[in-house]
Amino acid sequence: MKPVLVKVQSIQRNLEGKEIKLELISEGKFYIRNDIRYIVYEESELTEMKGVTTVIKILPDDTVILLRLGKVQQRQMYKEGKSFRSQYKTPFGNLSVTMKTYECNVDLQDGIGTILLGYDVQLEGLASNYTQLTITVQEDHS
Repeated sequence: MKPVLVKVQSIQRNLEGKEIKLELISEGKFYIRNDIRYIVYEESELTEMKGVTTVIKILPDDTVILLRLGKVQQRQMYKEGKSFRSQYKTPFGNLSVTMKTYECNVDLQDGIGTILLGYDVQLEGLASNYTQLTITVQEDHS
């Protein structure tokens, strides 16, 4: 396991074009098991998900799977040109979520690099929001 710093930059755009930007930096770990790359970090109060562990799995074909474990549970897949449905489980109830991925680029060398995701999020048939995520992983030298 390699200690890393995980920087997540999110830009969400609603139907009116209004943007919401969010950025967080967390200490995490990178490792490889059975040709699957893993990035694991804890969410913070900034995302209102303190107590949630996020696991990013990158499959050999560069499909990205995001797992959230803890008070919020989710398993979401991202592959360019594909749509995937999942359940978003919260203490307040469950929501059906569909993600349509337009961009899924993985550029990681030995756990260091960038993942770019661009996708529409649709919650239970409501209007969708476009989200662009840039996940930057760098070695943690501290």
